[in-house]
Amino acid sequence: MTPVTVLELVASSRGGGAVHVRDLALGLDRARFEVQVAMPEDDGNVCREEFGGVPFHRVDISAGFSSRALRRIRRLADGLDTLHVHGARAALYGRLAAMSLGRGRPRVIYTIHGFAAPHYPAPRRQMLLAVERLLSCVTDAWICVSHAERNALLAAGVADGGRVQVVWNGVDVGRFDEAGEQRGEVRKTLSVPAEAFVVTTVCRLYRPRDFETLLRAFQRVRGTVPRARLLIVGDGPLRAQVEHMVVELALGEEVRLLGMRHDVPQILRATDVFVLSSRMWEGLPLTVLEAMASSLPVIASDVGGTREAVVDGESGHLVPPGDVGALAHRLRALADDPVLAQRMGRHGLRRVKEAFTVQRMVSETTALYEELLS
Repeated sequence: MTPVTVLELVASSRGGGAVHVRDLALGLDRARFEVQVAMPEDDGNVCREEFGGVPFHRVDISAGFSSRALRRIRRLADGLDTLHVHGARAALYGRLAAMSLGRGRPRVIYTIHGFAAPHYPAPRRQMLLAVERLLSCVTDAWICVSHAERNALLAAGVADGGRVQVVWNGVDVGRFDEAGEQRGEVRKTLSVPAEAFVVTTVCRLYRPRDFETLLRAFQRVRGTVPRARLLIVGDGPLRAQVEHMVVELALGEEVRLLGMRHDVPQILRATDVFVLSSRMWEGLPLTVLEAMASSLPVIASDVGGTREAVVDGESGHLVPPGDVGALAHRLRALADDPVLAQRMGRHGLRRVKEAFTVQRMVSETTALYEELLS
């Protein structure tokens, strides 16, 4: 049987969308699928070398609009069976390219990794939703990474329910559950005291992350748990703002901005509690799943699809977005009860193994590819 040709298109090498594309491209059965990847090389946490033998095309669509990039994507998409776009910017470029190919265009699948459009102020919100409705005619299927995201998409009137499928994100559990270096060794390399209570967040320093709530909550925790340390892993447009808040709140060396890192599994091995503070929207954050795969309790804002992964009171805690007091209270409680924290971490690991593996994500996506082409 002739392999199905697929192009995976994403607009940045930074963040969860790029990780998702990498895992999907590497996980697809090479006997059934001839997969290629197109993405920018913008110094993110995923690079072309990680794709092994999968053909990689550099396409610069991370900012502004480029007619040259659009023409390149059109050439890559011409003659394909399936064009799979990831995130709003890639979806814009990919669907415009597919539309220009007319009746011979490939099937187009759009995975939404966080439906942000309804959360913008009115003029921009209306424009973004109008563009989505216009391009729905060239979208054969949407994949939402959580049920909450699917509900938001349908409520916005962008798609009909028959073309929208939920495929939960998945992670390579073994990569995190069996991280090589030991806790003490990693802490030493990070200059973190062996006895510290380490809180870690891993995310892009940009919306929808809520660093003001996180830092103010940590300030309260530090007042009663002086051994507390906060590690912020990632980079992005809000870095200068975060650095300013750290100084303003007099958090000093207790907060470390580690920037973009390629040793996240090891950093999580040195962590006691994972936290993700967000506002407005979330898809299904990969970093939450990675923390659960590392046997860590998770404290996260109750936004979007996060509650589909974190079972409140069992694998961690969900707190109202923007609630400094609730976040500080939950952090202090886990600092005071390491036995509870470990029990929550074990529950999270079991849940990831049952429902959020990369193998399950690839299998369900494969089934959708085959359904569309049948």
